Amino acid sequence: MKQTVGEFLELAVAYIIVFFILREWLIPIMQLTNTGGFHLFLVFIGLSLALSLFRVHPLLSGIVKFGYITWCIVFIYSESPVLSGKSISFLLTEWKGNMAAIISGDFGLVSDAFRTVLFLVLIWMLVYLIHHWVSVRKNIFYFFAMTVFFIATLDTFSEYNGKTAIVKVVILGLMMTGVLFVKRLWLQVGTMSNTFGRWKIVIPMLVSVLLVGTIAFFLPKTGPTWADPVPFIQGVTGQDGNGTGMKSVGYSQDDSQLGGPFQGDSTLIFTASSRDRHYWRIETKDTYTSKGWILSEGNFGKNVYEANAPIMTSLQVGSPENERQIQLDIATSMPFLIQTYGLLSVSAQDSTLFIQDEQTEKMTIEQQNDTSTSLSGYTLTYSEPVYSMEQLQLSFPATLETLDSSFDRFMQLPAQLPQRVRDLALSITQDKTTVYDQIKAVEGYFRTNGFRYDKKQAAIPAENQDYVDQFLFDTKVGYCDNFSTSMVVLLRSIGIPARWVKGFAPGTAGPMSDGLREYRITNDNAHSWVEAYIPGTGWMEFEPTIGFSGNVNIDYDIPLDTSEQEEIVQPEQKPEQPQKQEHVSNKEQSKSMFSLDRLWTWLKKFAYVWIIVFVLLIISGIALYLQRKTWLPKMHVRVYRKKTANWSTFDSSYHILLKQLSRIGLRMRDGETLHMFAERVDASLETDQMQKLTAVYEQHVYGKDKQQVNFIKLKESWEYLINRTIG
Repeated sequence: MKQTVGEFLELAVAYIIVFFILREWLIPIMQLTNTGGFHLFLVFIGLSLALSLFRVHPLLSGIVKFGYITWCIVFIYSESPVLSGKSISFLLTEWKGNMAAIISGDFGLVSDAFRTVLFLVLIWMLVYLIHHWVSVRKNIFYFFAMTVFFIATLDTFSEYNGKTAIVKVVILGLMMTGVLFVKRLWLQVGTMSNTFGRWKIVIPMLVSVLLVGTIAFFLPKTGPTWADPVPFIQGVTGQDGNGTGMKSVGYSQDDSQLGGPFQGDSTLIFTASSRDRHYWRIETKDTYTSKGWILSEGNFGKNVYEANAPIMTSLQVGSPENERQIQLDIATSMPFLIQTYGLLSVSAQDSTLFIQDEQTEKMTIEQQNDTSTSLSGYTLTYSEPVYSMEQLQLSFPATLETLDSSFDRFMQLPAQLPQRVRDLALSITQDKTTVYDQIKAVEGYFRTNGFRYDKKQAAIPAENQDYVDQFLFDTKVGYCDNFSTSMVVLLRSIGIPARWVKGFAPGTAGPMSDGLREYRITNDNAHSWVEAYIPGTGWMEFEPTIGFSGNVNIDYDIPLDTSEQEEIVQPEQKPEQPQKQEHVSNKEQSKSMFSLDRLWTWLKKFAYVWIIVFVLLIISGIALYLQRKTWLPKMHVRVYRKKTANWSTFDSSYHILLKQLSRIGLRMRDGETLHMFAERVDASLETDQMQKLTAVYEQHVYGKDKQQVNFIKLKESWEYLINRTIG
């Protein structure tokens, strides 16, 4: 059916509103994942909507979108021109590497480029679904409701502040719902040609929504019912742990006895104004006792620093051009300093000396008159480190044997550690060829093997039970101390130096001011994580706890051609025969990776997923069959809109109409002629279109001299009848 100018304008208004709603989806995703290229994703959304608006052929539309995705990936992740040989090589390498990682089940090795492709494809599918809702169903309520729920959830449980976004989405959603309601109303009354009449309703409705939304936006608002909904809900339902004897969460000096449940404590500790998100580091501990953490014996010195003096730590720092500052405002008195990764110096208004313990790297404030001293606020100068993936991939396990004795305390394990803990560490890392890959395998182990984060259900080990062994094999339920301690023990079990780190998680993100975001850190944000030593790189932080995301910056600078790199890493090899053997082994390994056995192993590994998918497919198939009288005619309408109107097309479409009428209960009776049947259909559907179509059909079948007919009008009548059967 040909689209009128009025209908095109209505659809264009709807797509513009959809564009701005999708923009509100995109903003929090970009912010929470620290992803760049916001405008590139926004352009793709606009391009997809424009192609749908102008009804571009699906094949041509797909080619355009695929071309944009290819250009986008090359533009972001490769420095070569899009049509150059290097870009094609880059794309092929990315495809092979990511397919190998997926088939082998190593999803953590999937590259950022491939994740970007998947995200753009997801946007592609979402726009197609929205196009169906807008142009066919004339109803976008579910998308509107999901958007509000999505933003409200992120605003409640993440750092994203969605107050303004929710107001925008509500206004846009009401406008969109109104436009589509008017569209459905006019389709029902059958006055689609009266475009002016429709706009007489649409324009006042749009103005009213904008006016009411603007007034509501600027009116004063009451504060939130609760500051943090999770403790509030738990308190209302009687699950806040009162009277159970649980410990209160917070930073503790004594970690010798870990385990047991905690109850929340939202007491504010400090506020930070920073451009970046940070893990707030305080100290490390090195000796695991099978019950908790203590400090090893030894002679360790202390370093004294003045304000603004360069501070030396065992951690990397970033480049000087990335130097930034954080302003900390302390709400609860603390005798120690809050640190961040890449720390360069600390400055305070008072003339203060800072004392650093070389064993724990904990920094305290010099005492005055034998009394503990704390600061009400100070400024941290830092430069976040960026780790080279190329360097990380050169960390071969053999290089660990060259470490000096100063790392022995980070390899300590209790003599009574159960053997099955060591065996588990070996099984997790057995196929990993670099120290970094081994660490990442242990870090990711907890996310795919039935572990659960829960502060209230964490168990206390028995007298003769190891804290880590209990968590890994018996309970699999705990909080950050369980996850971080277990990761340190597993890494030490395979000879990788690791230490336990204490401090605070990033906290709750607040409003922005002058490019700085305010973070509120409470006792609930007390946290522990892991630092592991990687030869050639140094100490690097890792986050094993479920529900927490680390803050590591990695430069994925791996070259496409690694032949020269292999020669540098292993210069002692003979030039001819060994290299040839290695080349053959690499080929065999590549073939085995794509073998049927490996594929079958991967399928069995996720057997429960395939069972769920199979059941969902069956349910979907049954649902589609039961609803076929609704979706099947819509599909026929889309198909016949693109076909040339002639006698052949008319004949087949008439029989499709008869089948659809049969599905809704309007079947031809015995002895009933087509003309009688058409009269009964028109009476049932309250139209006169079936008789017109039937008269032409009888002329087509029985008439010798076929008269000229207007196939465009016939197609419109046929489509109108199909839509009536759906309604």
